[in-house]
Amino acid sequence: MNNQEVNWFLLNYIAPTAPRCNSAEFAIDKFNAATASQLDVFAPTFIEVEQHGEEVKRIERPLLFHYVFVRGSEDTVKNLCSRANGFSFVLNHSGDYRYVKVTEAALDTFRTIARFYGNKIPCYATDEVELAEGDLVQVVDGDFPGLTGRYISRKGSRSGKIVIAVTQFLSAVVYDIKADYVRVLEFAKDSKRAYDQIEAFVPRLFKALRAYHGRTKLDASITAPLSVFCRRFDSLSIDNAKTDAKLQLLLMTASKILGDMNLYELARSRFDRLCNNITNPWGKALTALLIGVTDGDMDMLLSGKLLIGERTERESKSQSQLREEYDYYLGATGLSSSVTKCPMIACAF
Repeated sequence: MNNQEVNWFLLNYIAPTAPRCNSAEFAIDKFNAATASQLDVFAPTFIEVEQHGEEVKRIERPLLFHYVFVRGSEDTVKNLCSRANGFSFVLNHSGDYRYVKVTEAALDTFRTIARFYGNKIPCYATDEVELAEGDLVQVVDGDFPGLTGRYISRKGSRSGKIVIAVTQFLSAVVYDIKADYVRVLEFAKDSKRAYDQIEAFVPRLFKALRAYHGRTKLDASITAPLSVFCRRFDSLSIDNAKTDAKLQLLLMTASKILGDMNLYELARSRFDRLCNNITNPWGKALTALLIGVTDGDMDMLLSGKLLIGERTERESKSQSQLREEYDYYLGATGLSSSVTKCPMIACAF
């Protein structure tokens, strides 16, 4: 192993005494001057969040976890830690390498947050935040475009926080990220939110589809939900082929309504690969409705209506909504029994 290779290391720093000049930056400058070294240091202030009843307070505490980031060769950093100056390595107990290293990408993430917060970064020990329960997201707008981490929503709110795992020991939190500003890359393991959010979007898509079909003006109240949905889910990875097929169907419909043909072609190609996983008649009928309306294909609409048959008392809310859409486009009267299954439906499923 090359001990002269330059890396970022995560170190503990506990000042030997209390004077103000004993900051990590001052200690590194002093070491560099004494040894002709060129160590870099990044030592942000930490913000601790305390809950007092319903009130949340953010209290600045200098170096809450005594962590600092120092860049240099292993030999030089060892020399730093061998002196009575308060520095020591954080040991890596879960990897092959003895000391905890931090990638440039992770430091760039920290610096992005630091620039916004004036180097006062809300940080927590990783075991204090439920990383495994959050969705992996990427911020696409606002103050932190490109930032990737786990999104933790606030109940009853359209905003939440992004948790960035920098090492296995340390995470940063960015507050007040609007849900509309993030793209979901991967839902949390064992989460049902992918299915729930896809289902919740369907009624909004139906509303937009009616406006699209009627060639009426698509105002912001109609297009905004579609744009947000596409932005949030166009890069989502789902390990359930049936759910993924439905997602691609919704994306290609929404993007066609919005006139985003690049996304439409991408979603359509994905859907073509996945569509055979949709085997339920109601799923096929939904596909026939969305493609039939956007493509102006009456035969597909007629075939889709035949798939759902006559109304029954046991229909779910979503099934009743789909039937209402068919009645809107085709009328509630019966269809000719001579209508055959549309070749496109047969191909798609």
